Amino acid sequence: MSTRGAILLAIGMLVLGLILGAVMGGAAGYLAALNTRAAVGQSAAPFTVPQFRSPLPFGPRGVPPTTNAVNGARVDQVTADSPAAKAGLQVGDVITAIDGTNIDQNHTLASLIQAKKPGDTVKLSVTRGNQNLTLSVTLGASSQNSSTAYLGVSYSPVFSGTTPRFRFRYPNG
Repeated sequence: MSTRGAILLAIGMLVLGLILGAVMGGAAGYLAALNTRAAVGQSAAPFTVPQFRSPLPFGPRGVPPTTNAVNGARVDQVTADSPAAKAGLQVGDVITAIDGTNIDQNHTLASLIQAKKPGDTVKLSVTRGNQNLTLSVTLGASSQNSSTAYLGVSYSPVFSGTTPRFRFRYPNG
């Protein structure tokens, strides 16, 4: 084989290796995400496609974004007739604390709710626009496990100093 042929063969193998690596890396990343979701108790079937966050000065459904919330859980959806809906929680609200415990990287909304029992009344510290509110909510029972507390929201985490590029949806925290 000539030197030119050996160089072309090496370049072809390099390109093929890069293409296969990208395809396999993408597949491995997808499978790793499914395994991670399953490990934290989330179903792997309803995969939510990340949504683009609009650079416009208004949040979901025209609600102004909260500017004074440092850490918390932004409410993306409120289930009809849920404890959250009965308490007046709205899409776009940011829950910053439950019974005085701040929501942050160490204390998620889901973990704080799961530490409670159905029928417990909790005080939610909520930021709505530029207002700070305190809502009293009596937790319900989860439809999957009657001994697990249920609030009835889907939410996205909000942490200080970060602006998430994608919205991650947690089921009914």
